Amino acid sequence: MALETIWRQLAFHKPSDAQKQEKLQKDSEYEIAVRNLYASLPREQAIAEKQKLWSDYYQWAVSQGLYEQVTPEQQLAEAETGLTALVEQVNLIRTELGKSLIEVKELAVL
Repeated sequence: MALETIWRQLAFHKPSDAQKQEKLQKDSEYEIAVRNLYASLPREQAIAEKQKLWSDYYQWAVSQGLYEQVTPEQQLAEAETGLTALVEQVNLIRTELGKSLIEVKELAVL
């Protein structure tokens, strides 16, 4: 399985005030549209239409700079940082319990 570049929603504090206002407006419009779908269509049809609404909303949000691109390399760096922090936390607990520490090693790929 090859990692792909993904798009991740920006933290709420990152966009400009104008972007935040526009996003809140679009969020509200999306929520109302979804409620209207479920009120007026059979469930299966509403689900299909909701997927289309979400796709349109998502494409709009990406085009407005509300999502950031995250490369496989960035994903790896974030995962390794998280792993390191977790191992440190586990080792603190293991130390208190008198157990040996664990270590993460990078192995060569054959």
